Amino acid sequence: MSWRNAAGTGVAVLLIAAGGLTVWYRATYHVFPGMVPTVVHWCGRDYETESGPLSWAQITAADSPRQVRVVGSYPPIFGLGRPLLAAPVAGSVRPGEPCAMGVYVRTGPGRYQAYALEGGP
Repeated sequence: MSWRNAAGTGVAVLLIAAGGLTVWYRATYHVFPGMVPTVVHWCGRDYETESGPLSWAQITAADSPRQVRVVGSYPPIFGLGRPLLAAPVAGSVRPGEPCAMGVYVRTGPGRYQAYALEGGP
């Protein structure tokens, strides 16, 4: 096999793999890579988009004694995730413990998308 055939085969395999990963990502996180999600899953609960972009001052201005802090990344994939922030009730949240009523995903420098808890308790 010549190097042109090998290169062509390699490119085709890479394109198929990238397409497969993109389809999997879309099916798992309901958005294409790089987009801001409309629904976030954290702490065993689902959170839906609440309002437009907010600044750091806006998300920390609430009269809550809990501090908003980074609790992970969304999606939880190394290198692709955006910082996920919340004001959890306790230090580290374990299954069955109370979760935050809202979470935030960083969308840019000083900009955050707010998400509110879906459904009831």
